[in-house]
Amino acid sequence: MDDALVAYNAGRVDGAAGLRDPQIADDPEVGPDYRIGLLDGRIAAFHLRKELRDLLGADSLFDHPDDPR
Repeated sequence: MDDALVAYNAGRVDGAAGLRDPQIADDPEVGPDYRIGLLDGRIAAFHLRKELRDLLGADSLFDHPDDPR
């Protein structure tokens, strides 16, 4: 159980950072837990960016950041 939690957490951190470790993802024992964590991390990063866009009142954080609205 501890290995599964460690793999999940590693996947969540990697997903939030936009990374993926293919060696862990392909591991037959902890790979599925890592991939679920990876997906959760990517979803969390998506929600964080959405919250930032909402707070800043921007459609995108990357389109013309210096243009006045």
